[in-house]
Amino acid sequence: MTLKVFQCEQCGSTVFPARYLCFECGGAEWREQVAERGIVDELTTVRRRVGAQDGADVVIASVTTDAGPIVIARLEGVVRAGDAVGLAIDEQNRVLALPIA
Repeated sequence: MTLKVFQCEQCGSTVFPARYLCFECGGAEWREQVAERGIVDELTTVRRRVGAQDGADVVIASVTTDAGPIVIARLEGVVRAGDAVGLAIDEQNRVLALPIA
């Protein structure tokens, strides 16, 4: 699945996740935009997760999307801050950041 962000019809501000009202102008009409890529800003490793079935570490990152908003994504593969990544949604509705070869 693709990651969708939302652009205000009235002022053009882009947000993620969806909101009822635009924080810039108060508009309530949105159009969806696909965010296919982004740049990794920062990353961290989560070592202990409440309710985790397996004990594996998970690496997450803040990613600035090509559409504008910053998302928190689970990293799939080895990447560093400043690297370009592809963005997707998995079957559990998690945002994934995938290395671009």
